[in-house]
Amino acid sequence: MEVLKLPVLALKHHGYLKPTDLYEWQSEPEAVGVGSDGTAFAVWPHRQVAERKQVTSHAGGTAIVTSATVETPLKVSFVQPLPGGQLLLAAARSRPDAPPNAQIWTSEGHLVRAGHLGDAIEELLTTPSGDMWVGYFDEAMAGSGPQTHGLARFTGELVPDWLYPVNAGLPSIFDCYTLNVHGEDAYCCPYTDFHLISVAGDVPRDLGPAPYRSANCLLVDGAEGVLIGGWGPEYDLVTPLRLSRQGVESAGWQGRIVLPDGMEAQRLRYTCRGPDLHAFIRDTWYRLALDDLTTVHGL
Repeated sequence: MEVLKLPVLALKHHGYLKPTDLYEWQSEPEAVGVGSDGTAFAVWPHRQVAERKQVTSHAGGTAIVTSATVETPLKVSFVQPLPGGQLLLAAARSRPDAPPNAQIWTSEGHLVRAGHLGDAIEELLTTPSGDMWVGYFDEAMAGSGPQTHGLARFTGELVPDWLYPVNAGLPSIFDCYTLNVHGEDAYCCPYTDFHLISVAGDVPRDLGPAPYRSANCLLVDGAEGVLIGGWGPEYDLVTPLRLSRQGVESAGWQGRIVLPDGMEAQRLRYTCRGPDLHAFIRDTWYRLALDDLTTVHGL
């Protein structure tokens, strides 16, 4: 009841995702993702051929910007753009004796390379240069390799070139609850300590304990930010924050995210890119900016 009494912040409808032919492709995407420029990507399973998928890109509204057809056995959980119009497809799970769980494709549907990004992937976002930031959930701790670090960066060759340091005086990442990639830099607020962490280049920084624990989304722009989500009934909670020399501070009243019509914002897929929040449910795309979340209702 305390959460329901908070002021609401309505998502803004931005567009629809769709395949080129609803008779050929299923009507709900298998995976969605957002690139650094705000373009959305969707993966559509074929209605009859299990290993055939279509990848479409969208800029808002109802138009399809690009489409590509690929033949892959991957159970795709993540789709991201790469330089030169290439596409990264990845599955969340990978076993030591299993085929690679990541593939790079051309815009014409030709496989460029395949590789392993580790098991138990929770978040995956690419940068404008083509690097890949990968955050992992807690089942990764039982394995070996990059995933045991909780956060890793891979090159366009699908090779890790940076791993979150272990036993270096930084909070451990047992579960990468949040991941925001802004330009080439990454931010996260992981379980169990819930400290806000930034990584610029190869240098991680502990910015301090977050004003709210268990959020699963993070928006950030300079010294301003918000945490979104939480456990149980706090799944739609918005907590503003500010970065200062003293650490991470609370920066206003909390609120709730709702759909444009005021209905509960449940079962949404979120992507955080700098100050921009992208939310998807089935084929519908919503957006909110950090300014929207910090200037409405006095937050």
